[in-house]
Amino acid sequence: MAGSISTAESVYSFNSFVDRVIDPLFKSSALIAPVGASAAMGFAASGMLWPAILSGVIGLVGAVGVYARFVAPFRLKVTHLDARTLIDMPAADAAGSSARTLRVCFFSDMHLGEFKQQAWASMLVERVNAEQPDLVLIGGDFVGKVDCCELHELFAPLAGLRAKHGVYAVLGNHDYGIPGPDLSNDLLELLPRFGVRMLRNGCVYIDDGLHLVGLDELWATGADFHGAAGACARSGAITLVLGHNPDVMSAIAADNVRDPQRTLFLFGHTHHGQIRVPFMPGAAIPIVGTLYRGIYELPQGAVYVSAGTGENTSPTRLGTVPEIVVFDLAY
Repeated sequence: MAGSISTAESVYSFNSFVDRVIDPLFKSSALIAPVGASAAMGFAASGMLWPAILSGVIGLVGAVGVYARFVAPFRLKVTHLDARTLIDMPAADAAGSSARTLRVCFFSDMHLGEFKQQAWASMLVERVNAEQPDLVLIGGDFVGKVDCCELHELFAPLAGLRAKHGVYAVLGNHDYGIPGPDLSNDLLELLPRFGVRMLRNGCVYIDDGLHLVGLDELWATGADFHGAAGACARSGAITLVLGHNPDVMSAIAADNVRDPQRTLFLFGHTHHGQIRVPFMPGAAIPIVGTLYRGIYELPQGAVYVSAGTGENTSPTRLGTVPEIVVFDLAY
C-alpha cells in the first residue's frame, strides 16, 4: 500500500496552505463585504466613480466569499436520480403490474468534527428519513477534525436513521488517518451500535434480485471488487457497489463485472471539488482520475460521484453544495 499512501500525501499536500491562507481569506469576507459596499456608496455619493466601482467590486467579491464560507456549506440538497437511465430495470408487464421497488438514499463524507457536529448530523438524518428510504448507504469519511468532540456524541444521531433493509457503510481515507489520526477501529466498533452495518470488501443480499457490494478504502487496506462481488454474485441481479474513492474504477476491468448494465457504483471523496475553480474542474480534487462529480457511463457500469455532506480542511463550498442522493430501483 506504499504507493497508495504516497498518492494520498501528494494530493493532500495543499492542506496546510488551505489552513493558513485560503480559509482565513474566506473568513475575512464577512468583513470585506460590508466594508467594500459601504466604501462604494460613500465614493459614489462624493462623485468619485472609479473608486466607487473598485470598492463595489471588492464588496461583491466579499459577498461571494460570505456565501461560500457561511451559506453554501449548509445548503443541503436532495438529488433525485432516475435510475432507469443508469441501469436496466424491468418495466411494468402487459397487465400493468410493476416490479418490486426499493428506494435508496446515499450520502457520503460527513466529516463530523470541528466544522459540523451533532446538530448537522441530526438534520441530515431528518432529511434522509423524510425521503422514506428502504435502504441507506453511507460512502465513508465519517470524521473530520475531531479533537473538539467525543466520537460517540458526534455519531449518536445516526441511530435515528430508518430504513426497512438497513443502513450500510464503508470507511474512507480520513477514517483511516490518511491524513489525520487513524480512527478506523474506533468507528468499526462504534457505528454498528447505532445500527450502521460496516462492509469491508464484502457483499450482502438486500433482497432477492438485489445485492450490495461494499469496498474498503483504496488508500488503506485496498478495494477488492473482484473478491467482494464474487462472494454473492447472482446472474440477473442488480448490483449496487458502495465505495469511497472513485479512482477504484481504474482497477476494475469490465470483464470482472458480471452484468455492467445492471450495476451502479456509488462514490464520494471528491466533494464535487468543494471550491470549484473556473476552467479547472479538477483543481485540488484528491484523485488521480477524472471522475469528479455526478454521473458517468463506463464499460464497468454506471457511476455516481456525490458532493458529500461535509467539508474537509475548510468549511467552504463554491460551485457546489452538500447533497443527499435518492433513487428508486425496480427489480
